[in-house]
Amino acid sequence: MIQIAFINEIEICDMNYEYLKGRKRMKKGKKAIWTIILLLVFSYLLRIQIVVAIPTFVLKANEGDWTEYEAKISQNYAMYDNINKTYIPIKTGDRIKYVLKGKVYGAFRGPFGGEFCYLQYPICDIYINNNKTSENEILTLDKKNMPPFLPVETKEDSYYYFWEDIDRYYQYWENASKILHFPYPNYTFVIEKDIVTIIIVDNTEKTNVSAIYDKDTGVLRSLYLKKTNNETNVEFNMIIIDTNIKKALLPTPPWYTEYWYIWILVTIIVVYTVFSLKNKLKKKLESY
Repeated sequence: MIQIAFINEIEICDMNYEYLKGRKRMKKGKKAIWTIILLLVFSYLLRIQIVVAIPTFVLKANEGDWTEYEAKISQNYAMYDNINKTYIPIKTGDRIKYVLKGKVYGAFRGPFGGEFCYLQYPICDIYINNNKTSENEILTLDKKNMPPFLPVETKEDSYYYFWEDIDRYYQYWENASKILHFPYPNYTFVIEKDIVTIIIVDNTEKTNVSAIYDKDTGVLRSLYLKKTNNETNVEFNMIIIDTNIKKALLPTPPWYTEYWYIWILVTIIVVYTVFSLKNKLKKKLESY
């Protein structure tokens, strides 16, 4: 009897052990389900788009390309001289030239990690009034110093479109900042026929930026920056005055100019038709 009781106790212990293992599995399963639900909720709230391939945007400008600007307004604005390790005050009328020396890739990351896309940034030499003040400066999408060239072309993934996609990526960050309550500037991309205006409002640093880019080439046409604080007010505006990328200074031609050969063909057909009808009419009149 004692032996039977002992065996029953072992069976009960085994059953309890299996029951506890089952409970643990259920708890793990519930945690996994809740994790998936939370991820789906965050994905919906942030409008996160799950993509198979990460797009890569590349510069349309080539090494050696350059742009030159003139400062129209400059109040308490200075540019860093990375050669002499000092700041140079910019005066109204000063000329600032960027020469593209190279290119580098950088990842545009999402608010919860992972890459939205890869961007190719310009490496430039910078000249102020024909004096070189910076060498091999990497210029990114920074509100204090917008780059003279942006990567408007796609690498292989032609179904992506830089201006609309980069706008959406910044909106993800803004939505995340509202949900998780951390400060982040507001980026707005106003896409028009020939130009794209990037408007940046940073209430934390009291900074407003408006940068106008050529839509097709990604060349910066003008930059306006205003920053206010308790100590100093900074205001700066520069406008492009010259570049070797002449297309960046011209408006986009009408759509029909791209199909000039069709118009020539249509003209030939019309002229031929008119002459044919004229000859037929002439023959009919002669027959009478």
